Amino acid sequence: MTSPRLTIDVWADVLCPWCYVGEHRLSTAVARSPHAADIELKIHTWQLDPDVPTEISWIPEYRVRKFGVTPAQARAMEREVAGQAAADGLPYVLDRPVRNTLDMLRLVHLGNEHGVGRPYMAAMQDELFGGNPDAFARDTLIRLGVNLGVPAGEIRCVLATDRYADAVRTDHAAAVALGARGVPFTVLGNSFAVSGTASLAQYTDAIDRAWEHTHG
Repeated sequence: MTSPRLTIDVWADVLCPWCYVGEHRLSTAVARSPHAADIELKIHTWQLDPDVPTEISWIPEYRVRKFGVTPAQARAMEREVAGQAAADGLPYVLDRPVRNTLDMLRLVHLGNEHGVGRPYMAAMQDELFGGNPDAFARDTLIRLGVNLGVPAGEIRCVLATDRYADAVRTDHAAAVALGARGVPFTVLGNSFAVSGTASLAQYTDAIDRAWEHTHG
């Protein structure tokens, strides 16, 4: 008899620094699990800030405007995440670009059609948090998708239209219905939810509990 797979559903935004850290931890926890071959990770989108302009700005100024903090406080907020990212061996550049992520999230849905939604989002995050000033550029998004096997023509078509915009909104509504108030938001085996960024140990424990529940 075939053992049922454990599905892990994750909601995230490319712009979200805690999603960047949390998703790497979750991926590590899955890879280390003795049940890794029978775990399926599914990515869902959540636009953290739909009001971010489509023009490029820079993260320190963005935090000052959005949260009403001083430049020094904005820097301190960034350094907190940067410290955790560094501890996990992840690059994290404080002075990085910021822009509306709807186009990126729509491309994640295109990536899902080709079975590469998660690595597509991860590649976008690596460019962004790695400090690439062109992380949001059309050529960058095309290059990342093509590297994963997504046809360049399909990427250009999505970027030229509003395709998958409804899918982004549907994903958001589904997460809210499950109790999400922000991202990252993780649901394991349709039974256990993890809100916010957890530690590697916490993700490991959640996977173990979900596996036992699914196979109990």
